[in-house]
Amino acid sequence: MKGIESKATETLAKITPRTVKRALPQALKHRMSPQMRVDFTSLPSYNYLQNLMFNYQTKDLANVDPKSFKEKINEFLEIEDYAMEGWNSAEKQRDLSVKFHWGHNHDFGDFSLKGRMEDRHIRLLAAFIDEFEALPKSLDGLRVLDIGCWTGGTSLLLCAMGAHVVAIEEVKKYIDCLNYLKYAFNMEKIQPMNLSLYECVTADFQDSFDVVLFAGVLYHVTDPILALRITFNCLKDGGACLLETAAIDSKKPTLSYERHRWNWFIPSPATLSQMMADVGYSDIQVSKVIGGRASAVARRDVHVDMVRAGLSVSAIR
Repeated sequence: MKGIESKATETLAKITPRTVKRALPQALKHRMSPQMRVDFTSLPSYNYLQNLMFNYQTKDLANVDPKSFKEKINEFLEIEDYAMEGWNSAEKQRDLSVKFHWGHNHDFGDFSLKGRMEDRHIRLLAAFIDEFEALPKSLDGLRVLDIGCWTGGTSLLLCAMGAHVVAIEEVKKYIDCLNYLKYAFNMEKIQPMNLSLYECVTADFQDSFDVVLFAGVLYHVTDPILALRITFNCLKDGGACLLETAAIDSKKPTLSYERHRWNWFIPSPATLSQMMADVGYSDIQVSKVIGGRASAVARRDVHVDMVRAGLSVSAIR
């Protein structure tokens, strides 16, 4: 991976506008990640992670019985409620926030649920472990912020890997469900919170996490620069941001306004790399686009300031 660093830097230099080049800190590194496999199930860690999900079956329940558990999960699946989210109507809101949808595949032993994202929680973490080599299999003692956790697929995996997880989700019905899972399985290492990413600016979020998982969220936010800066601020020095997003398959530094249902801005890999650099990240790796998605890993070496001109929240740290 290190052998292609200079080539990747040269490529970035060719596609970066001259005015932006002058603003780039010299210390920042931009690297292309491995090619990324199309068949993520072939990754060495895939089966390992899949097996970890078997820690969350009805045989492992601690505070409820299997019958009551299934009944409660079915109650969640029947929820269709916009008022509980604080909205005046459902007309302009995304359907996944109004009606409850299960996030990721889960075999509970006595019954199984197919999630809207299928096995993406497993494929995602396997890629960060095997392709980027950015995540160890054991997360014992580490604090992880899981942004946009949905019904908790990635959060459950991270906990099973040993991490203490703060799982945030702006949709209340999904946090209610994850809180129920926490209670049902007596999980002490997970803290579900009904928060927007933009609310993660309080003292308890600053310089607090070893890893920030920012997957499937960037293109859903109205201010991607501010969002990325908040993730940077949440990390400890030396911490890593693991990001996955919808992406434009282009070598140009493009940011497309894709206002459709609940999407906002979708970046190309070059744009994603530049945005992460502009908010302070270094040692940035961005994958090629596969199936309209790209992944990235970046480090916070030390906390540094960023360009303040035009920031939507001027007081952001």
